[in-house]
Amino acid sequence: MTKDKILEAAIHQYSLHNYHGATMEKIAKEVGIKPASIYFFYKNKESLFAAAFQKLLESHFVRMQTILEEVREKPVLVIFATLMKGTVEYHKSNMNETNAYISLVTSPPAEIKKFLHDHMIKFDTWMIESLHHLIKRDFPEISDKETINLTRQFILLLDGIFWEINLYDDDELSMQIEQALHILEILLGGNKNAK
Repeated sequence: MTKDKILEAAIHQYSLHNYHGATMEKIAKEVGIKPASIYFFYKNKESLFAAAFQKLLESHFVRMQTILEEVREKPVLVIFATLMKGTVEYHKSNMNETNAYISLVTSPPAEIKKFLHDHMIKFDTWMIESLHHLIKRDFPEISDKETINLTRQFILLLDGIFWEINLYDDDELSMQIEQALHILEILLGGNKNAK
């Protein structure tokens, strides 16, 4: 329980103060323990934040896997839409973590940069592998290279939608998602089966 509270406090302090301002003292104070107690669980600040961000990123990853499983039998454009909307819903319901993640990505500390890069590669690889056969199922004429490119384009659009979460209200964000889906429909050749 204390370990989970430490991770939550680390993310919260990161969202407020970034890596260097999120001190062990501030984290300990938020949890209600002495700073030395953190070292019982984590050998240093780097390992604490690596664990905190691993938990945060894995939680998002598991949510995306669950969404995909729920809609895997639907047309691919519906799958894209559901993943986009699910990403927005997840991040809006976890704004503390989202703000920490935004701060992490825009200014990653050297100590965490490789970890973040490796996670992004893992996520992108999973997305490419997961969507490949679903795109081919609906569009058998599309080459393997084109499915990879289409998935990468989807990931770029998904990233763009993510960055707009804090900028737009719900209605404007919904319009942005519709525009992103329109782009995907065009990339799929406007095929009526994409709808």
